[in-house]
Amino acid sequence: MTKQFTVFFAFIFTINVFAQTSFVKGYFINNSNEKINCFIKNEDWLNNPTEFKYKIEQNSEKKTLTINSVKEFGVVNTFKYVRRKVDIDRSSKKVDELDFNVNPIFNNESLFLKVLIEGNATLYYYEEKGFVRYFFNKKAAEVKQLVYKSYLTDGGSAVANNNEFRRQLWIALKCDGVSMNSFKKIDYKKSDLIKFFIKYNKCSNSEFINYQKKKKNEDSFNLNIRPGVRMSSLVLNNPNGSRQFDFGKNLTSFRLGLEAEFILGFNNNKWALLLEPTYHQFSADIETASISQRSLEVNFGLRHYMYLNKKDLKFFVNALIIYDINFGTKLDIQNRIPFSTEVDNTFNTALGIGCKYKERFSLELRYLPTRNTLTNVSEATWFTDVESLSIVLGYSIF
Repeated sequence: MTKQFTVFFAFIFTINVFAQTSFVKGYFINNSNEKINCFIKNEDWLNNPTEFKYKIEQNSEKKTLTINSVKEFGVVNTFKYVRRKVDIDRSSKKVDELDFNVNPIFNNESLFLKVLIEGNATLYYYEEKGFVRYFFNKKAAEVKQLVYKSYLTDGGSAVANNNEFRRQLWIALKCDGVSMNSFKKIDYKKSDLIKFFIKYNKCSNSEFINYQKKKKNEDSFNLNIRPGVRMSSLVLNNPNGSRQFDFGKNLTSFRLGLEAEFILGFNNNKWALLLEPTYHQFSADIETASISQRSLEVNFGLRHYMYLNKKDLKFFVNALIIYDINFGTKLDIQNRIPFSTEVDNTFNTALGIGCKYKERFSLELRYLPTRNTLTNVSEATWFTDVESLSIVLGYSIF
């Protein structure tokens, strides 16, 4: 079974080689202010990039440009990055790294800032390994950081926040249709700032571009029903090897799961977190022994999607940790009275490959490596070596 699954993983690896983040029609502006139309590799960066890959034509050679040679690059109405030399405060939000200074400490740096809202008032975003800062300007004015800083007070026993960004917005972006109270309610987070900049641009009768519009079929959460069939090999033995029962291969059992999929909002939605409680029932018997088990498997893991040229079809790979909660196991060995076992809950792992069609239907092949599922048996100490391969169907409820 292991050899067969190795072949499947080799197949999915081949798909991954040919599956790629697509080059989309875009542009960049170089240091000579020349606008060059090209095809940009849209990597939907989690962290603001310092470089990007592009092609002049779809079939031409792939090249790389860095922040030192590009003033701006983007894809119309999809994303836009601009190089700006800005003062940025890199103070930490971690409590153990805070100081007593209420004021930001600025460093002057050249950065690619991501444009979130572009109009009479423009909002920019910068992220680097979880460190986040927002910037803004009005019309052609200098780009400035919106200041937010955490600091220690009361001799280090409490934490306070410098919310200077609210005053900055009040001074620079007053409008008759925007009340003072609305400024007080703004938090230093993307959703609040985007709403405010949209509101201000509408109030000032300014045309604007919202680069954060939710794309069609771009859901951050999916709930999927996941029935399936599992084929296992099973050997029952005790540690000293005096007794062993081989139940054979391709033992069939059934499983039913409910999968919650949380899409992570970067890298073109290629990554997702999974939580899938699954009920599994298994039984097997030979002439001299029988075994039956019922368990709830709580699967938690990571999924990576791979896109091909087919619009409605995408492939994925899963890596999972399984917490196996045993409801009861019974053994019947050589016609003795059946006895229950005291089985510990265990952690296992699993790997899966599959495909999804039209964001609704899915098919997965899931491999569970060899593992022991029996310990602390009441009459004797027995162990099961189990290796499994599951075929799992999926249907997205929403």
